[in-house]
Amino acid sequence: MRRRVWCETLSFDEVGEPRLIAALERHGIDLLLAVRPWQLDGVADIVERVRGAGVFVGVWPMLADADGRWASVRSLPAYIAFAEELLARAPTCDEIAIDLEPPLAVLKEWKALRPAVSTARGYRDARDELVAAILRWKRDRRVTTAVLPFLALEWRGQWMQRLLGTPTTALPVDAHSVMAYSSLFEGWSRGIVDRRRAERLLSLTARLSRSRLGPTTGLSIGCVGTGAFGDEPSYRGIDELARDVELATAAGITELALFDLGGCVRRGELDAWLSALAAGG
Repeated sequence: MRRRVWCETLSFDEVGEPRLIAALERHGIDLLLAVRPWQLDGVADIVERVRGAGVFVGVWPMLADADGRWASVRSLPAYIAFAEELLARAPTCDEIAIDLEPPLAVLKEWKALRPAVSTARGYRDARDELVAAILRWKRDRRVTTAVLPFLALEWRGQWMQRLLGTPTTALPVDAHSVMAYSSLFEGWSRGIVDRRRAERLLSLTARLSRSRLGPTTGLSIGCVGTGAFGDEPSYRGIDELARDVELATAAGITELALFDLGGCVRRGELDAWLSALAAGG
């Protein structure tokens, strides 16, 4: 069992707070730390500080928004170059997490129900380039991904991966983490999905994801706070997180990552959020 928390919205100074690091260590929670290009100078220090307290630390490369933010066919040359530099700056990190999503600008259009193309031109070359990079990176650390839940519907072939511009199934990673954010299933459904249906979607996503991506597949669950869009719907309370952990575990998921540590800090009761995540772990 692994329990992890994504950290996108806290500064390195906030992440380095002794109380926060102690809470992660106490609950056995891995830290998956977002790193932007302008944060490279400080990444080695924060990775060493957190690891020195006994916490597993993964780095989560994230480009500037104008460059796509996440890894996709369109952004891969810049993304791989940035990831290489990040690993050179923080060589002792325990993991690198590759966030595979269409460019942020494309997802914003989709969220608003406007047409936009996440180009798959050059898909095969980009996929092969990413495979080669992962083989280099995994010599010294764990390599994982975060992927959109739509891939759970792709029973065969790579048609969905091509459509999204996010090669996934060919990647020699240790595990994929499928985004199954029940608060988004409900909150972005325009009233179609209530909490009960969101729970059913989480369970279905878990089972389909394990079937498509393998038994090591994990889930990313949430949300506790906002992220890239700034308006992501969040859990009403800790009880909804506890229920999601219960459902995911019942579906055979052994690796869970919560989004986002910043939300846990801002909403208070950090220990209670982490305790709910750690339950069953």
